[in-house]
This record gives sequence, C-alpha cells and structure tokens, in this order.
Amino acid sequence: MRPRLRSLVRSLARLLGSIVGVPVLLLLAYALAAIAFALFPASGRQQQMKGGEPVLYVCASLAHTDILLPIRDPLVDWRALFPANVPDGLPSDAYLAIGWGDLAFFRDTPTWADVKISAALDALIGGHATAFRVVAVNPPAPGGECQSLKVDQAGRQAVIDHVLSKLVRDAAGRPLVQPGSTWPIAYYLTEGSYGPFDTCNQWAASTLAAAGLPHARFAPFSFSVTWPLSGE
Repeated sequence: MRPRLRSLVRSLARLLGSIVGVPVLLLLAYALAAIAFALFPASGRQQQMKGGEPVLYVCASLAHTDILLPIRDPLVDWRALFPANVPDGLPSDAYLAIGWGDLAFFRDTPTWADVKISAALDALIGGHATAFRVVAVNPPAPGGECQSLKVDQAGRQAVIDHVLSKLVRDAAGRPLVQPGSTWPIAYYLTEGSYGPFDTCNQWAASTLAAAGLPHARFAPFSFSVTWPLSGE
C-alpha cells in the first residue's frame, strides 16, 4: 500500500473510531451516572407511622417500575377518578399498579415479550403523548418483584397528589381515559414528554421523593428506584 493511501486509510479509521466512540462514551457516562445516583441517593424523612396505615408497594421488572396504591383509601376516591379500573365488586384489598410512560409504547407492548427495539428507541426520542398505565391487581405475594413501602399518612397524601397533578383532565375535571383501555388495564393521558432524562423510572423515583422515602435524583433504570430502598 502506498504511503499516501496508507495515511488516508489511517485517517479514515481514526475518524470512524471517533464517530463510533462518542455514542459509546455517552452511553457509558449515562450508565455510570445512574449507578452513582442509585448508590448515593437522597435520604428520606422519618415516617410518622401511627399503625393501621395501608401498605404501598414498588414493583420493578428489568426495565420498568410501577407504584402500587391501595384501592380502598380514605384519602382518595379512586372509583371516581379511574372508573375503568375500579368497578363495583373488586376485593377490598385490591391495588392499582400505576406506571408512567410513552402511550404508544404501552399500547404496543402489552407484555415484555412484545418489546421491539424500534418501539423503545421511538419512545426515548420523545415528543409523543404520555399516559399512566393503571392496572387493578391483587396484593403482591411476599418474596416477588415487589417491595413494601412504609409511608405515613402525610406521605401517602403527597403520593396521591403527585399522581393527580400529572393527569390531563376534560372540562368536567375527569381524567382522560385513552382508546385501547380494556379491563383491568386502562390508560389515562398525562402531562410531560418521555425521554432519556424523564423515564418511567424517573417518575417512580419522584413518587418516592414525594412520599419522603430515599430516592435517586437521577433514575433512568429500575435499579435506580429499588437500590435506594435497600435499607428500608
């Protein structure tokens, strides 16, 4: 290979390496920041438990986190707010699993087996409608993927207010249920746009913050939500 051609090939290789290397470095920095914030979370406050407080849960899969709130709660009438999820006849110990995210992604991926990389990347780009996915569920079984949360009445009210503040409502003040809602799953339109720095897990972490629990200030992954709770 001639010297000039060899030099050109080396220059092109360096250029390609720099182009490929920048996204890799950004992804690495993103992941390292998430780990650091999860290992050194913001502390919570002392919960003033009085006994008889309903138990809340956080349930995490590999990529997503839901907050579970008891349907029967004297602080809020979920039946009026989420009628598609709280019909008559539900067990008194039932819960609502509430998760925030990209509406199209929720609709297109009813189970994790349906996840497509293209759909996930499209959600991360942002700019789409977002929603709460609300599911009526039984109380979590011990030892599963859910962790119980000790939250006092003030913290529970703050969590409820945090959820309600994100809902988009119609002229009558009712949350906007979205097409594709079929018992026991319903989608309710919310404020905000999904993106790399405002993910479903970031919303869950902000819910823990509202409750006065330890939380990561930057929480793009499900472990970002659960690791700070390890000492609870």
